[in-house]
Amino acid sequence: MRPLIFVFPNTSLDIGGNSAQVRFMEACARFTQVRIAYSDSSVPDQPRLEDVLAQEPRGHVAPIYVIHWGPAVAGLLRRLEGQDVVYFAHSTGWGMALPPKVPILCVSRNTLAYWGRHAPNSYLAYVPNIIDCDPAPGEIVRDVDVLVQTRKSSPYLLDRLVPALRDRCRLTLLDGWVDDLSAWFRRSKVYLYDSLEHWIDVGATEGFGLPPLEAMAHGCVVFSSLNDALADYLDPGFNCRKLRVFSLENDVTAILSAVERRAPLAAMPALVEPYTLSAVSHRLQQTFADLEGYFSSTAGSVSDIADLWAERRPSPLQRARRAIRVLAG
Repeated sequence: MRPLIFVFPNTSLDIGGNSAQVRFMEACARFTQVRIAYSDSSVPDQPRLEDVLAQEPRGHVAPIYVIHWGPAVAGLLRRLEGQDVVYFAHSTGWGMALPPKVPILCVSRNTLAYWGRHAPNSYLAYVPNIIDCDPAPGEIVRDVDVLVQTRKSSPYLLDRLVPALRDRCRLTLLDGWVDDLSAWFRRSKVYLYDSLEHWIDVGATEGFGLPPLEAMAHGCVVFSSLNDALADYLDPGFNCRKLRVFSLENDVTAILSAVERRAPLAAMPALVEPYTLSAVSHRLQQTFADLEGYFSSTAGSVSDIADLWAERRPSPLQRARRAIRVLAG
C-alpha cells in the first residue's frame, strides 16, 4: 500500500483535531508506512512540508498526503498541487469549496451529510474517530459526583449551572486542556458537556465530540448539548440526558437525580465498538486501499460532472450585501 504523509499545522495536541489525527496516523501505521510533515515553517527541528516535497525521490512509490487543519486547507491544496491529497474533515464551516479530485474522509455522519450536500461530485467516506475506551484496572471508586471541563463549555454551564450544583454535590471543574481525561471519567458519576455556544462563536461545527463518548465508555452518565455531530451517537433518555432543558432548576434536579440513580447509562460494548482502534483501523485499511484505485483511475483526467453549486454559490459581493442586511437587522 502507498505510504502516507500526515500534514500537521504544528505540534500542539490541544487544538484543531491534532490529537484525533494522531490516533488516525497510529491506526494507519498498522497497515502502511506513515510519516509526519509540518506545514508551519516555525516548528523547530521537525520535517517541514516543503522539505519533504523537495526530497521525494523519483522512481519510488508516490505518497498520499493527508491533511485535516480546516482553516488552512485551501492554502495546503495550493502547496500540494500535483500530489494525491486526502482531507480528513473533523468539522465543517470553514468556508472552502474543495475540488472533486480531493477525497473527503468524514469523522461523523453529520459531517458526511454536510459534504454530501456541498461536495456532491467528490469521493466521500465515513471514518469515525478513535476513542480511548480501555477499562480501568481493579475496582472503580467514583469520588466525583459531577465533572465539568471549562474548555469549550458555555457561559450557561460555567456561570449558572456549576454554581447551582457546587453546594449540592461533589463537583470538580477542570480548567483548560487535560492530557488524560479518561482518568477523570473513571472517577466520575456524571459528566456535563455543552459546546454549542463555542462552535456558534467559532463559526464552525462540533465535528465529533470525543469527550462525551469517552465519558460514556468509562461509565459516566452524560448530560450534553446535541449540536452537530453529537447527535450521531447521543440518544437522550436512553444513553444520555440533554442539557439546557427548559430551566436551570429542571437541569439541576435531573443532574442530582442522575448522581443518585446512575442512569441512564449507555449500553456497552455495542455503542463503543465502532470507535475502537481495531474497528477504525480495519475501516481505514479498506478505505485507503479503495483510494489507491480511485487515484489511479482519475490520474490525468478532469471531472466531467457539472458543479451544481457553481451558479448557486454566492459571489463575494453577494456575501457582503447579505452580511450588511444581517447586521442591519
